[in-house]
Amino acid sequence: MEPRPEDLNAWVNAGFARGEAAVWRRWGFTVATARAWISAGVTTGLTAAQWAIAGVTPGTVAGWRDVGISPADAVRWHEFGVGLRAAAEFRARGVSPEQAWSQRTHGTDNPADLEVVRRFREAGVAGPVLSSYLLRQWLDEQALEWARQGVDAADAMGWRELGLSAAEGGELARAGRRPVTELREWWRVGIPFEEVADWLGAGLGPDEAAGHRANGVTVEQAARLRDQRRRRREPEQ
Repeated sequence: MEPRPEDLNAWVNAGFARGEAAVWRRWGFTVATARAWISAGVTTGLTAAQWAIAGVTPGTVAGWRDVGISPADAVRWHEFGVGLRAAAEFRARGVSPEQAWSQRTHGTDNPADLEVVRRFREAGVAGPVLSSYLLRQWLDEQALEWARQGVDAADAMGWRELGLSAAEGGELARAGRRPVTELREWWRVGIPFEEVADWLGAGLGPDEAAGHRANGVTVEQAARLRDQRRRRREPEQ
């Protein structure tokens, strides 16, 4: 587990201005990691966070900067699974991260592949989420629907196997729930696999659903509640 950022007073005592410290803390850095980034020439928490998202460390950031790659560009290369050496070579040839991914995947700058990536980006899909779909080559309209919800591709496949919609899976994912763990809990309370989606879609957890079921509430009633919740959700989408 990563260490938690120290309280603001500890940062001030370490020589940081309060506003500056607040930014570093907001991005989850400790005093020690902030100092490491500053020693490496990265002086703001936001920029350090961008580098960190790209998998870059204070010890490796100089290599990226030496070849002229910015933090934002490093994030894009990271999304497509390209490390520093390959990124530098592609960049020297004028190849974009999207083109590099297409070349590696299909051996060509396939316009259709680049169009897929563009659609996911324009839909606001975050980099790490997009990467999970690229790695699995799941890039159809259904994948885009799940990706828009911010659901990792592996989890999306699990939720879909349970019979949930993308909106329902997204709601659960935002609550920190995972399909494998969820299914284990439903098995624990003895609810059949084929009923899980309706109880979940109705907004109930396994223990709640088991209690209702024991009191005579049927899965058909849960399905009707699920449908009502779906219709209420639709105008928001």
